[in-house]
Amino acid sequence: MYINEIFLSIQGEGLYSGEKMVFIRTEYCNLRCSWCDTKYSFYEGKEMSIDEIVESARNINSGHGASWICLTGGEPLLQKDISVLVDRLSEEYNILLETSGSLNIGRFLPNHVKVKKDIDFKLPSSGMYRKFNDKNISYMEEGDYIKFVVNDLNDFNVAMEEIEKIGKNVKIVVQPVYGTDIKVLADAFIDKAPSNARLMLQEHKYIYGEIRGV
Repeated sequence: MYINEIFLSIQGEGLYSGEKMVFIRTEYCNLRCSWCDTKYSFYEGKEMSIDEIVESARNINSGHGASWICLTGGEPLLQKDISVLVDRLSEEYNILLETSGSLNIGRFLPNHVKVKKDIDFKLPSSGMYRKFNDKNISYMEEGDYIKFVVNDLNDFNVAMEEIEKIGKNVKIVVQPVYGTDIKVLADAFIDKAPSNARLMLQEHKYIYGEIRGV
């Protein structure tokens, strides 16, 4: 597998914000979102065996007691041995998978219902709108959610239309792009968002700023 970085931090996005996690960031992504904050992961990485990845995560977590691993990217599902890695890591950790939503999760992780899933839904400002794979909704379990990253009011309005199509049985996170006008989006959220949606910020950026390894 090709790994960009492994580090310990707090989860700053989504329903598991505040959880201490070991992050395993894979190399490469099949999408090119305009506001992507990890473009360095597209090409910067090194090949590591499953054993090396697991041991690195253990060493980084030594003495810290994190019970979660976050598999992020890039796009983790592009790594051919991702299912094997999940098997190994799930023996010791809870697992959160962050995925772009463009790939069929069931094709890559058919037997891992215990993996919690953070599934992106790309909006117009990303330049990747309509890349969402609708089949992924059928793979969602308790604790999973779909994340809409909004850059402006147009994104927000499109998100509301898409959320209505998805229905109220799916947990939704609406996440403003860091540096945008949060108040405008928060006011729109109060006015229009359904009861199954939460507005959540990227906590780690408000703590550390836009730097790597946090």
